[in-house]
Amino acid sequence: MAIRLRPACVTDLPAIYRGEEHYIRNWEPDHEAAWRANLERHLTRWVENFERLTVAIIDEAFAGYSLWAPEHGYAELCTISVNQEHRRSGVGTALLEAYALDAARQGFTRLRLSVRPDNPARLMYQKAGFACTGTGANDYLTYERQV
Repeated sequence: MAIRLRPACVTDLPAIYRGEEHYIRNWEPDHEAAWRANLERHLTRWVENFERLTVAIIDEAFAGYSLWAPEHGYAELCTISVNQEHRRSGVGTALLEAYALDAARQGFTRLRLSVRPDNPARLMYQKAGFACTGTGANDYLTYERQV
């Protein structure tokens, strides 16, 4: 099972939308109404940073995606998602490494992301060298790493 990463295509947006919707419904159901109310803002962020949107493919099937954006001197990981059937297969790590490499190619030396304290992905971030630097908005843990 080989993981192939590629830049996102506009035709990937429905799958990305479904991934974000799945996350909010399963991890933050109390925030779904607010997420939907701000959907245009989310879409705008995806479009404005489209060149930083990476898709993972396994056996020609959509397996996951990540998006990062420049934020206050950091390369901020906005979202990373792996389809349920491809979790624990290296897709998340591949997307995380691609984000770090892309940010470095674009001149960023500092990476940052935020994650819910109960999200098991935080272990992947720690394994990749990200250190917890505190708590941010919505009590998310903030992680940082130098490139």
